Amino acid sequence: MTKIRLFIKKKFIFSKEIEIDREKEHYLRRVMRKKDGDKIYVFNEEEEWRAKLSIKNKFKVIPIDLVRKKQIQDDIWVCFSLIKSKNINYLIEKITEIGVKKIIPLITEYSERFKINHHRLEKIMIEAVEQSNAIHIPRLEKTMDLKQFFKNLEDDRKILFCDERREGLKISDIQSIKKNKIAILVGPVGGWSDKDINIIKNKNVLNINLGKNILKADTAAIVSLSMVKEFLL
Repeated sequence: MTKIRLFIKKKFIFSKEIEIDREKEHYLRRVMRKKDGDKIYVFNEEEEWRAKLSIKNKFKVIPIDLVRKKQIQDDIWVCFSLIKSKNINYLIEKITEIGVKKIIPLITEYSERFKINHHRLEKIMIEAVEQSNAIHIPRLEKTMDLKQFFKNLEDDRKILFCDERREGLKISDIQSIKKNKIAILVGPVGGWSDKDINIIKNKNVLNINLGKNILKADTAAIVSLSMVKEFLL
């Protein structure tokens, strides 16, 4: 049987009823065919609980068992240059499933130029966390340019620069990242310009090589994050 998990941005108290919105009610009643007394799981960003449904009047969930509390999360960011909207949707979904703390869209010389739909992307992230059995919802930052990104950067964060020229080290060869905060920097479809690279030059930047093939921007984000997560296990 499919494990149903719902993100509810409220504090959970044993046996205290929580009303849910119409979208979640439709999903449970019409899509999943849930009935009064059926069990599901609910989580906020602090805890996950097993809960039972009460649908006699208004549709409600009732927390009954604490399943787990949040654990310390790897401090990994994915920072990507703007690509086509449909590819961003896919990128956001997959890196959220893998697990990331913060996502930062970037404007670079060859990036796409449009306004991101934050509401849509946040919905994608929540759905990805619900199905991946995670608890943490990544923080999606507002779009910024490279100069602003490096101006705001912490001194102790290592930047893994995904270079389409395939120069640099393999992630498995960078022992220092195990003890550091990490940001993965992924370029646009057109690649990094000379102007971008001059901005990126920084003492905390490490060029990384993702292999022989040149990867699409969304693929590079997924592959590099997967490698980092595997290396940190």
